[in-house]
Amino acid sequence: MNDRDIEDILNKSDFDFSGSEDDNDYLPPEVVRALHQSDDSEEDEEENLTEAEPGRSAPLFWRTKEMRCRGPDIADDELVAQGTSEMNILYCFFEYLGTEFWEMVAEQSNIYSAQKRDLKSLKTNSIEIIHFTGMQLLMGTLKYPQGKLYWTRDLCVPIIRDTMPRDRFFELRNYLHFVDLNCPDTNDKLWKIRPIINPILKKCHSLPRSKHMSIDEQMIPFAGRCEYRQYVPSKPNPLGLKNFVLAARDGIVLDFEIYVGKDTISPEIMKNLGLGGGIVQTLCRTIESSCVLYTDRFFTSLKLAEHLIANNNQIFLTGTVMTNRIGPVSTKLKPDKELQRGAWDEKVRNDDNICIVKWKDTKAVTLLSTCTGGEPATTCQRWCKVRKEKIDVTQPAVVKTYNTCMGGIDLCDRLIAYYRSSMRTKKWTVRTFCHFLDLVVVNCWLMYMRCCKVENVESKHKLGLLQYRLNLAKALMKYDGGRVDPNFMRPGSRSQSSPGPSAVSNSKITDVGCDEPPAKKNRAVVPHPLPETRLDNVGHLPRFIDSKNASKCRHPTCSSKCRTMCVKCHVF
Repeated sequence: MNDRDIEDILNKSDFDFSGSEDDNDYLPPEVVRALHQSDDSEEDEEENLTEAEPGRSAPLFWRTKEMRCRGPDIADDELVAQGTSEMNILYCFFEYLGTEFWEMVAEQSNIYSAQKRDLKSLKTNSIEIIHFTGMQLLMGTLKYPQGKLYWTRDLCVPIIRDTMPRDRFFELRNYLHFVDLNCPDTNDKLWKIRPIINPILKKCHSLPRSKHMSIDEQMIPFAGRCEYRQYVPSKPNPLGLKNFVLAARDGIVLDFEIYVGKDTISPEIMKNLGLGGGIVQTLCRTIESSCVLYTDRFFTSLKLAEHLIANNNQIFLTGTVMTNRIGPVSTKLKPDKELQRGAWDEKVRNDDNICIVKWKDTKAVTLLSTCTGGEPATTCQRWCKVRKEKIDVTQPAVVKTYNTCMGGIDLCDRLIAYYRSSMRTKKWTVRTFCHFLDLVVVNCWLMYMRCCKVENVESKHKLGLLQYRLNLAKALMKYDGGRVDPNFMRPGSRSQSSPGPSAVSNSKITDVGCDEPPAKKNRAVVPHPLPETRLDNVGHLPRFIDSKNASKCRHPTCSSKCRTMCVKCHVF
């Protein structure tokens, strides 16, 4: 009997309570029996008290009660957009990897090629490296089985063939480098890729934080020789480098830390919290406001929850947990056989800071939370093998919020896997560069989708990930070092961003054997250039075409005809 039941008995009773509160003679018999039962239950609880933590005056124990919900509500979690839906694609990309980065890559690649080829430099520059990157993004989207097929006579891709010769592309790929091998940093195990990680991390740290974020593992696929290579059988790409990621609910990566062995976190943090807890503490370095972190059982533990409560009351934790990490309370939870499908058992610590919920679905799952309990419960659809149909199963509130907010990293991995840059190499540094290139593209597209949602852009005007990636690849391959403004389009010019080609007039079909001459074949329609290429103010020179008939001007607002063509865009 809880306090509410006792209050109801007191309200319904006819007794006159004019005596002392501690005098049981003035209380109804029902209340006296309830108080005796409460005292007996508290004596039983005190026999199983856990050890008091340093600095705590009262011992800690667990009770069967409802957890008081606190922390930010998921309904109030607004995904803040940065920029606009009409922002320059190249500008968004260069915010992660700016022109200084590409100049550094060109310089280090020249140095590396000179060291390997008896002072014979590669003689490349930042523009050529950017073209190479655009070709790599396009190849990852088209996915030919061999790289040389993009230049063959029958299957060639004209934009790839015209951007760079085949031998030059493979030469750049062989000597692509990011640091000088003669100047190693012995204190940093990731010194070979540190120039790639730092600018991306800087931009990720500047992205707006949401109220509900998740932490999970991400694999960088690599099967070659590397000191930090890991094998995680539960992942779609089990072999490669392990990357711990902090992401928002919609998949935008906000922070990450690559696993390099025992030096990933400090020995002191490793001793107190373990690897999982230490990674969570590291990824919390940029969180400044109240939020909820969602983790799986690799990270979640009672020590981590107590650490976050003691050091920062604004960061709450929710996640699945192994029973050997929650202490003696694991023995108080109901066994799996006593729980029916949809039932759960909830234990709350006497300081009301942590609760443990064990829920039975097909199998039992245990969750730890510092902000959400089992109530208010909802229902979910599950398949019933006996009835051969989906049925409603009761679901605690902590399970619902966990399932809603935990899939950010998995969503990011799925989007990367759709069009992964496939560069065959034995160098783990080049493979890592390709992975973070794909990660940057996915981050840019997800932020673009946020902007479209805020601006209520219609679905037919939104760019999917495929078209966004193709536009970015073509813009990189056409980049000549011109200006990259964030907003280069006039207001109300959304239709100008991707105007369709002009309709080709149907040629007149003549019968075989007629004396009439065959109809003249219409000129092929050249695709309209992207705004990132058309408005960069570099290399757009006019050329007069001496033809019998003038061509229609391709400017969206012009209906005249002319004989002047742009030598870069190949349009009149």
